[in-house]
Amino acid sequence: MPATPLIRRLRRAAAGAVCAAAVALPFSFASAGAAQAAQTPQVAGFTSLTLLNGWENTAYGTAHPQVRLVSGIVQFKGAMATSGTNPLAFTLPKAFRPGTIAYVPVDLCGSAEGRLVVEPNGNVIVDVQDQFSDAQCFTSLDGASFAKSAGLFTLLPLRNGWKNGPFSTSRAAVRVINGIVHLKGAISTKGTNPIPFILPKGFRPASNTYVNVDLCNSNNGRLFIQTNGKVTVNAERSWADAQCFTSLDGATFARSASRFTALKLLHGWKNRAFATAPAGVRNVSGAIEFRGAMSTKGTNALPFTLPKAFRPSRDVYIPVDLCNAHYGRLFIQPTGLVTVQVNVETSAWSDAQCFTSLEGASFLK
Repeated sequence: MPATPLIRRLRRAAAGAVCAAAVALPFSFASAGAAQAAQTPQVAGFTSLTLLNGWENTAYGTAHPQVRLVSGIVQFKGAMATSGTNPLAFTLPKAFRPGTIAYVPVDLCGSAEGRLVVEPNGNVIVDVQDQFSDAQCFTSLDGASFAKSAGLFTLLPLRNGWKNGPFSTSRAAVRVINGIVHLKGAISTKGTNPIPFILPKGFRPASNTYVNVDLCNSNNGRLFIQTNGKVTVNAERSWADAQCFTSLDGATFARSASRFTALKLLHGWKNRAFATAPAGVRNVSGAIEFRGAMSTKGTNALPFTLPKAFRPSRDVYIPVDLCNAHYGRLFIQPTGLVTVQVNVETSAWSDAQCFTSLEGASFLK
């Protein structure tokens, strides 16, 4: 897992060409060879990241890579690309390094799924589910986060044969910060029971919640979190991916609707799919956090427009969970327009129609 198959797959993918377009998606991309985008001015509280090994800022209207630390949570911003084959994109400054290795989901070219492998020495490696060319073309850091340490976190007692800390990760733990529940660590099992733990009462959501997470070999998965605290792991491709490795790092959700602004859905999109919360948005210390889930019988990929107070200054691409644990993303423009996109090689538009969860989706203004 994480280390060995990562290296093996990257060697196989090294010869892959950089992708030229987000195939069959609503918005096309230019070649990653379009050089480096204009530098985004550094925002107060953010530290710009020095890219390595040929990685560059993208030319897709996104911010350049930055990082900040708020309440013990390391949060990323921006996007990058490379014409090279080295997956080591940057090294985090000491103040942002985790105590143990962390695996965090990120969005790649054409709405393909990937992850950041963040090591205690600060090295950050981009891993992919399928082709390294997906990462070469486009790797979004928006929405990626992890807890720097286990301080103030509550350990989660595991059950049904699940074990803590595979591949030098930390133990499963949970913490609430400003009404947002943050999970930490990683787990694995040799069994078939998909329920690894039950959240204590103070950490349970007010409605059913679905949050995407990283599984073995950068495969996609999700947590289904019920109001009684029961947490179930779902896998997009194979249960073996969840057994091998399920990362909790970067998984977040809103505990309640407190201080959230309801989003007005458009073009036939509807709230409360599968007993989830209605779509909402909130600014938490400069992080725009989403809540709820939605569905549609239509073909219009624009479910809502963000109110002005919640709009990003640059284009943003963030991961979301779709029907049956399929992977999707939100493309958010400075005008407030939000588009749901799918990877046509692993998902279908019907997956977004059936169910699009906003829980855990976030970006920094």
